[in-house]
Amino acid sequence: MPSIDSHAYFFSLPLEIQWWILRYLGIRDQASFLQTCRRTQNIVEPLLYNKISTKVGTQNDTTGLVEFLQRRPQIVAVVRSLVLDEFHPVAYRKLMAIEFPRLESIVLQHDGMPLQIGDEYRRSLNRLVKEQPRLTSMTFSIERDNWAVVKLEADDAVLFRHRKLRRLRMSYIDFSAFGQLDLDYFGHVALKGLFIELCWYTHEALERLASPTMKLQNVLIGHNDQVPFSERLYPRILASAQESLRILDLTWRWKIPLEDQGMDFTKFPNLHFLRVPPIYLLGSNYMDSSALPDLIRTRFPPNLKMLLLENIVPRSIRVMNERGIVFPGYPPPGYTLELTLMPRDYQLIRYLITEKQHVLPRLKYVLVYYTEFMQDATDLYMLAKENGIALGPLTATNPFLDWLDEL
Repeated sequence: MPSIDSHAYFFSLPLEIQWWILRYLGIRDQASFLQTCRRTQNIVEPLLYNKISTKVGTQNDTTGLVEFLQRRPQIVAVVRSLVLDEFHPVAYRKLMAIEFPRLESIVLQHDGMPLQIGDEYRRSLNRLVKEQPRLTSMTFSIERDNWAVVKLEADDAVLFRHRKLRRLRMSYIDFSAFGQLDLDYFGHVALKGLFIELCWYTHEALERLASPTMKLQNVLIGHNDQVPFSERLYPRILASAQESLRILDLTWRWKIPLEDQGMDFTKFPNLHFLRVPPIYLLGSNYMDSSALPDLIRTRFPPNLKMLLLENIVPRSIRVMNERGIVFPGYPPPGYTLELTLMPRDYQLIRYLITEKQHVLPRLKYVLVYYTEFMQDATDLYMLAKENGIALGPLTATNPFLDWLDEL
C-alpha cells in the first residue's frame, strides 16, 4: 500500500510533472483519482476536461453537457476544446451563453436534419450568446442526407462572432442573411484561414466574413453546383487580403461560369497556390489560343508557384476491351486507360510551360486530373522538365505554407 510520504512527494511535484504522470492513466483511472480528495480534483480536472466531446443519443449529448456544466461550473474554466457531434438548436445556444475563459477550439459536425425551433425562441436564445474571448478555431458543419443547406438567420451570426478567430470552417449552410449585418459586425481582424464548403451565400454575406481581416493566408471556397454570384466579384471580396493571401482553393465543379468574364488576381503578389477551373479564371476566351498571352497577363497572380487546374478532365480515346471504356476513374486490374486533353486545355498547359519565363517565372507545378493516363502528356512532360516545371496529377491536398515559401 502506498505510503503517506509517497502521496506527499507526488503533491510536492510541479503541476506539469503531475499531469505528465497522470497521462499514463486511462480516463477511468483519472476520474477515480480525481475523487480521492479535493487536492486531486484541482490537479485532474484541467487534464480530464481539457477537451470535451459529446455523443448524440446518450446522456452525454450537448444537452447533457450543458446540464453538467451547470452542476459543475468550476469545469468551465479548464475547457480548451469542444467537439460536438450534433447541432442542437437549443442546447448549443445555451452552451454558447456560457463564457469559457480558456476555450480555443470548437468543432461542430452534425449529420442529418437538425431540430427546428420557433423564431422568437431562437432570437431569445441568441441574445444570451457570449463571445468566447480566446476562441481561435471554429468548424461548423451540418451535413444533411440530401446535401441541402440549412438556412441561418441574421441573428444567428452571433454564433460566429468571436473576434480572436484565426480559422473558420463552414459547411452545408446558407448564411445569406449575414449580408444584412454591418460590414464590421464580425470583426475577425486576425482571421488567417477561411474555408467555405458547399454553402450558399450572397456577395454581401461573404464580404462580411472576409473583409475585416488583412491577414488572410489560406482560403477555400468549394461548390458542386453553380456559384451564387458572378465569379468576377471574388477578387474584390478578397481585396483586403491582397498582400497576405497565399493559398486560394476554388474547387468549383460546375462547368459553366455565371458571367464568363474571368477573374483578375494580378494584384495578389503573394498568392503562390491557386486551384481553379480555367474557364472561371480566364473565361471561355481561353479556347482561342491567340488570346492566351493577354488573358494570362491580366488574370493570373504574378508570383504563382503551384497551379491546380480544376475541372480539366481528359477524355477517353480508346476502348480497352469488349467490356467498353472504363472512365472516369482508375481502371481495374488488367485494364488500360488512355486519355487525351481537350485541345483548348492542351494549348493552355503547353503555353504556360513554354512561356513560363515570360508570363509566370516562379511557376513550379502544374497539376491536372489523370495525367498518369494521358497519351498526349509525353511531349508536355519533356517540355515541363526543360522549363523547370513539374507536371503531375491533381490531388485534394493543400500545401503547408512553410513548404510553399521554400519553392
